[in-house]
Amino acid sequence: MLRVELVTGFDHLYESGAVDARKLHDLAVKLTEQKEIGYLDALASALPASKHVCISSVDSLFKRYEAGFGPIKDFLLGLKLISNQNDVVIKIRVNIFVFAFLAHAKNLDLMFHTEIAAMHKSRFLSWQNAIHNLVLFESKGRIITCEQKVLVKPYLKLRKILERDSTRNELALLALLTFSCPMHEKEILKVLGGSDSALKALLFTLLDTGVVTISCGLVTIEQMYIPIAVFFVRAKLGVDLIQLSQRWV
Repeated sequence: MLRVELVTGFDHLYESGAVDARKLHDLAVKLTEQKEIGYLDALASALPASKHVCISSVDSLFKRYEAGFGPIKDFLLGLKLISNQNDVVIKIRVNIFVFAFLAHAKNLDLMFHTEIAAMHKSRFLSWQNAIHNLVLFESKGRIITCEQKVLVKPYLKLRKILERDSTRNELALLALLTFSCPMHEKEILKVLGGSDSALKALLFTLLDTGVVTISCGLVTIEQMYIPIAVFFVRAKLGVDLIQLSQRWV
C-alpha cells in the first residue's frame, strides 16, 4: 500500500531515518543504464528490503525545468505498483502545495490514498487565517491580530518591492520558491536565467525582507512567512494555493 502524507513547510526534507526520494530516483535511473532494465524493476531493486518504507524529499523530483512532470509521476506510480505487488507499506511525504498542483495538472490524487496529520492541518488552517487577515488588512485596513503581527513588517517590506512593475524577476523568484522545495542558486539560475551577479542582487533585495532566507546553502521561504509568499502569489499571479489545497485538509 502506498500512503501519501501531505505536509506543510519544509521540515520533512530534513528528517532522519527516511529514504531520500531524489537519491532513490537517481539510483534507479543509474540501474536502468547499468543493468538495461526498466525503471519499475530498477526502482524496486533500489528500495530498502523492508516491509515498511518511509520516503521524504519527493518534492525535489518536481523540477519542471529538468524533465517536466516525468520523474515525479514515474516515481509515484512506480512506488504504487511495487507496494501492491510486493505487499509493502510505503509512506511518502509531499508538500501539500506541490501535491495540489500535480493533482490539478495530472489528476494524480485519484490514484493515491492521502492523509494529513493534525499538526500539518492546524498549520495549514493557521496560514489560511493569516492570509485572510492580510487580505482584510490590505483591502479594508483591518488591524492584524496579535499572534500574526509578526507578519506585518516583512509583508510591508515585500509589498513595497512587488508593487513596482519593474520587479517581475523578484515576483518570479518568490513564486518559484513557494512552489518548489529549497533550491541552490545554480538551480534558480537554470529556471530564471540571467547572470550570477543579477541573481545576487535579486536575492539581496528579497533577503532584506526576511521572507526569503538562505539556510545550509539553499534559498527558501522562511517557514513562518509562507503565508506572505502565498498571498502575493495569489494577488500578483492569480494562483490560489490555499484554495487548490483545501480539499485535502
